Amino acid sequence: MKQAGDIKISLHKIYSTDGIELDSILFEPRKKTKKIIIHVHGKEGHFIQNHFVVIMGNSYPLSGYAFLTFNNRGHDYMADLIKKTSTGYIWQQGGSMFDILEHALFDIQGVIDYIQALGYTDITLQGHSLGPHKICYYIVNTPNHSVLRLILFTTADVRYQFDSSVPDWQKYSLIAKRMIDEGKGQDLMPIRLWSNCPISASSFWNYTNPDTNCFVFNGTHPEKEYKNFNKITLPILVVNPEHDVATGIRQEKALQLIKERSISKHIETHMIKDAVHNFLGKENELVALITTWLKKSQ
Repeated sequence: MKQAGDIKISLHKIYSTDGIELDSILFEPRKKTKKIIIHVHGKEGHFIQNHFVVIMGNSYPLSGYAFLTFNNRGHDYMADLIKKTSTGYIWQQGGSMFDILEHALFDIQGVIDYIQALGYTDITLQGHSLGPHKICYYIVNTPNHSVLRLILFTTADVRYQFDSSVPDWQKYSLIAKRMIDEGKGQDLMPIRLWSNCPISASSFWNYTNPDTNCFVFNGTHPEKEYKNFNKITLPILVVNPEHDVATGIRQEKALQLIKERSISKHIETHMIKDAVHNFLGKENELVALITTWLKKSQ
């Protein structure tokens, strides 16, 4: 890998369209480009958590793509968010335990508005774990978006996560709805999600309500709709690890179902052997696969 001297790295404070401050790092090639990849991290993650982020930041610019990774409002288990208002700044409690998937639209649009003001016009959205679910919601619910292609990796089966890791989740979903009706939506549930994550009633209901946008890549329930994903026509690259705790079925079958549920005429799927959920130790293989696909997708 070349040294960072070949790449310009800068810190940015970006604001969602509803005013949430999003910490961001931008990696740019020294030679000016209009092309950029925007990374959307997953549940209780953050913008530089996974090792692959560092590899991407030091690799994508060498292929002519700037790379921006940002904290969405669901970063970490709990976070003190800064919100910009018409009268100044206020604090707002956030993080994974208070995250609402649909609010990703405000975060992603704010980032895209910002990078377009910097002169970027060739936009690729990239997401990991819960990131693909947020990206799919954004694309389908933003008819005039400016995104040209998608990179989705570790496409988690959230329904499987509930079935395997949250006992009696259907019962607790009804409890969450009752808490919301009683004005206690920000109160914590008496049960935690996988990875021992505390969760508010509003967020639990957001995950589990009958019309949820969180159950997307339903490999363990293939009779269910691949919601939002199944409406996207953009070029899509899907890369999943062979050994993913969030899939529930063999990865070959999971990728087959993803391809069958897609209406994109340009979808490519890959599995990286011996890789785990965050591609630890397989980051270079992941990035090489992505950069090869980017060259083909021009």
